[in-house]
Amino acid sequence: MSYQSITIADALKRVNQSLFLPAIQRPYVWKQEAIVSLFDSLMHGYPISSFLFWAVERENRRNWSIYKFNEQHRQGEPWNDKVEPDGRDVVFVLDGQQRLTSLLIGLNGSFTLRARYGRREKVASYRAHHLYLDLFQDPDIFDDEDEVTANRYGLKFSDVAPRNDHRHLWIKVGDILDLEHEDRLVAYMDERFRAVGDRVTRPQLDTAELNLRRLHERIWLDRPISFYTERSQDIERVLAIFIRANDGGTKLSKADLLMSVVTTTWGDAYVRDEILGLVNRLNKGLGSQFSFDKDLVMRACLVLSELPTVYSIANFNEHNMAVMRENWQMIRSSLEGAVSLAARFGLDDGLLSSMNAIIPIAYYLFRLGGHPLDGTSTFDVNNRERIRRWLFSCLLNGVFGGNSDQTIATCRDTIRESFRHDRDFPLEQLARDLLSRRNRYIAFDDEGVKKLLATQYGHRHASLALSLLYDGRQLRARYHVDHIVPTALLSERSLRDRGVPGPLIERIRASVNRLGNLQLLIDRENLNKSDGELAPWLATRGAGYLEQHLIPENTALWQPEAFLEFLDAREDLMRKTIKRILLIEDKPVSFAG
Repeated sequence: MSYQSITIADALKRVNQSLFLPAIQRPYVWKQEAIVSLFDSLMHGYPISSFLFWAVERENRRNWSIYKFNEQHRQGEPWNDKVEPDGRDVVFVLDGQQRLTSLLIGLNGSFTLRARYGRREKVASYRAHHLYLDLFQDPDIFDDEDEVTANRYGLKFSDVAPRNDHRHLWIKVGDILDLEHEDRLVAYMDERFRAVGDRVTRPQLDTAELNLRRLHERIWLDRPISFYTERSQDIERVLAIFIRANDGGTKLSKADLLMSVVTTTWGDAYVRDEILGLVNRLNKGLGSQFSFDKDLVMRACLVLSELPTVYSIANFNEHNMAVMRENWQMIRSSLEGAVSLAARFGLDDGLLSSMNAIIPIAYYLFRLGGHPLDGTSTFDVNNRERIRRWLFSCLLNGVFGGNSDQTIATCRDTIRESFRHDRDFPLEQLARDLLSRRNRYIAFDDEGVKKLLATQYGHRHASLALSLLYDGRQLRARYHVDHIVPTALLSERSLRDRGVPGPLIERIRASVNRLGNLQLLIDRENLNKSDGELAPWLATRGAGYLEQHLIPENTALWQPEAFLEFLDAREDLMRKTIKRILLIEDKPVSFAG
């Protein structure tokens, strides 16, 4: 890998002339303190790390959205302006945006802040700050261990030119860009030094000249901008390089690069308002908290538009993007309907272990014309239940683990084919096709239910298995997984005090954390229940509590010494419920959990 090095002055001449930003870059996030630290490092002669550029060939330039570097940074407005290539060379900065923008702000621009208590809508609330350097600041007066050594050169931002006196000689750092040649540098020093007054000492003037020449050297003579230029036009390779280069910063995904394609073909509004707005609505606006990302939305655009399901950049070409744009409104409403159903089923971010399981549901709703199945008709009620059985079975069996592209394609093929005959969600056919084409089991037989009931407290499927028993009714508030018979009552000492024989104690202790002794309680009820006796607490519960939580009505089983009988009775109730919910066909295949 061959690197080149240029001066900071040369780099700034290229910014917004040939050096630009792609849409994959995050907004500028540095604070004033970070900019000061960067310039202090430059004054010390420290390296500022390498840069990664990508030269885009002329025929590919209009495939990507191109953004300018902002030299006039304004607090609360992180977005960059879009530009057209118009015959210019286009070199994208893949790694180094924050540093290059900071150099631009410190030397060419400003950092605008809103005044404390200033109103956002008032123009007067905002003041542009420029970077200044105190030439009288002697960096050698500080000890190496001194905490202030991070700013030995007296750099600071100010919205007005700082006042000079016999202790300080402030210059605007950007002035150095006018002082490339020696004659201008000397003239600038003469002018500044003549105005300092009689109280300034010769050592102060020597320090000032040394600092100014050091700044000149760092900007005009040294070559701290070391960069590598990637010239491959293979987008997958460029994405891999970009993600690797930014691995220590904000986590990136394939969708980050795709945003550039989307912005080019659809416009800024669809990226910032539609796509990112939809992600936010899916996560926070449909009844439960989720953590969907841009990848899910972009993948769904392919699937719902009947395009190839492989999630690669090559499939986001100009033709496919036009098809997705045409279908966008229906894609959005179908995704919202699918996520609303998941929330209605009681799922949230902690329980929806595979985000991609939402996409086949969205595809089915898309085929229904975006109908969200939120009504009380027989069709809506029956198909909500089919989808619920399918979704929970997929999640409990990890159907969408591994290569989900092909699993999603199988589901889409099955749903599309089923629409030739009727509009019902094809629960049984999906089970058969996922087994025959993808070797994915989603159905439960007796052995499968037995394994599910053996799920232990703390297992990743415990909350999910419990949630399907409650039909979503229990999950509208914050909830805890609770031991019905408290573990304190089932401790070895407690059971021995109750006269339970040793062999029975061992069997009880081995079963304390089984699914049959677990329930979901909202947090305040769980804290209220504590470790007390079960019978008195159940006596305070309202009508329907035992039925809702599948707790045996026989009060004799509520005693700790009868725990194994309690467990058998409750697991029998749970077994019937699970088989009713997860029964896919008359002869379901084995559980593979």
